[in-house]
Amino acid sequence: MTDMSRSDEPDHPLEAALLAAPEAVARLSEILSLEFEALKIRDLTAFEAIQEEKNSLLQGLASLAEWAAAQTPTPTVWQQQQESLQQSKQDHLRNIQLLQRQLEAVKGTLQALQGESSAPAVDLYDRMGQLARRPGAWGYQLA
Repeated sequence: MTDMSRSDEPDHPLEAALLAAPEAVARLSEILSLEFEALKIRDLTAFEAIQEEKNSLLQGLASLAEWAAAQTPTPTVWQQQQESLQQSKQDHLRNIQLLQRQLEAVKGTLQALQGESSAPAVDLYDRMGQLARRPGAWGYQLA
């Protein structure tokens, strides 16, 4: 039985994670695509099911990013992942925007159902092309 020399072992726990970074980045991309599809069809069960894995990957990659940035020079494996990470960032922002739009739509629907109107009263034009006064404003003119 041969012993592994010290040089074969990573010096830092994150060095092992660095070797697995390409797979982690690829999985994050897959998860973000699944998240987008779930949001498009408004499948909240599927959306919620992938959040734990996504957050775990994001935390691991954030730790790895901090460690890699402190290395001089930055590890080549990490540099090679930057384009994919930028795309994942864009995908994540896209998903956030879609989720925010859907939340605004739900809020608007709830306000409409509750009879609340967040929109200002609409002024209409009269037949002379002048802005018509709102019904509550007619009281002083009719008196």
